[in-house]
Amino acid sequence: MLHRYRQAPPLAYDVIVVLGAAVWPGGQPSPALQRRVLHAVDLLQRGYALHLLVTGGVGKYPPAEAEVMRRLAVAHGIPDASIVLEDRATSTFESAWRCRDLLGQRGWSRVLIVTERFHLARALLAFRSFGVHAVGSAAPGKPARRLWKRAYYSLREGLALGWYLGRAVPVALRRWRQAPGYGTGASAQR
Repeated sequence: MLHRYRQAPPLAYDVIVVLGAAVWPGGQPSPALQRRVLHAVDLLQRGYALHLLVTGGVGKYPPAEAEVMRRLAVAHGIPDASIVLEDRATSTFESAWRCRDLLGQRGWSRVLIVTERFHLARALLAFRSFGVHAVGSAAPGKPARRLWKRAYYSLREGLALGWYLGRAVPVALRRWRQAPGYGTGASAQR
């Protein structure tokens, strides 16, 4: 999305949220994690935002994904003071929930989410269900070369998106019902 238009003037976001991916043995970033962080660093350096919020807890191998992302961003010139860590979430849905609180505490409302292209729809659904008005930018990268791997990712995301819809809709409805003014219209007076 955004990476296709390198000549366009940057839009102002409060923060770029980078979603975690696997950490490999020895605390090494997986290729997906590295692509996401490097894309976010590029966007930050081109003026799209002033802060990174990296999110992801400990997966199969320590340390937390957020910590590995922080180290990688700092190694590529981002000041540590510009990076906020959320290092407990173990799913996209939990990242959205935990990041919502961090965004609110800092007054950040213009949010750019960075993840993989195949993961973007589900990530935006999760964040928006918690009231975060976010847009997305896919980390550049080639799709999986092997047909079975592309089929696996498509099936996995399709199933996960359906499952998230089942979780996100009730969250969004609860938020909507708790909004000021709900139940004060003409329908509430009947």
